[in-house]
Amino acid sequence: MKKVYIAGKLNARSSCNYIKNVHRMIKAGDKIRKLGYSVYIPCLDLLLGLVAGNMAYEDYFDNNLPWIKVSDFLYVLPNSDDSSGTQREIDFARINNIPIITNINQFKEEIK
Repeated sequence: MKKVYIAGKLNARSSCNYIKNVHRMIKAGDKIRKLGYSVYIPCLDLLLGLVAGNMAYEDYFDNNLPWIKVSDFLYVLPNSDDSSGTQREIDFARINNIPIITNINQFKEEIK
C-alpha cells in the first residue's frame, strides 16, 4: 500500500480556524485512504501534545519529518500557500525526491 503524507495549513490566528484546518486535513486524509492509500495525518499529533502537555512547535514538526521521508507522496491541501510550516514540508519532500500532489484527483490517476 502506498503511503501519503497529508500536508496543509494548521496554525491559525484563532482556535476556531485551527479546528477547521484540522477538520479539512482529516477529511482529505480519509478520502485518500478510501482510495486505497495509507495516510499519515500530522494534525493527529494534537492528541500527543494534549498528553505530553509541553510540546513546542518544533517538537511536532521534527516528529513529522521522518514520515515525509518514508512516504510515496506528499499531498498538499488547497489554500496552504501562506503556511510556512507547509512550505518547509514541501521543501523537505523535494530534497528527498518525494512526489508532491496538489490535486486530490491525481490519486485516482495514480491507481490506474
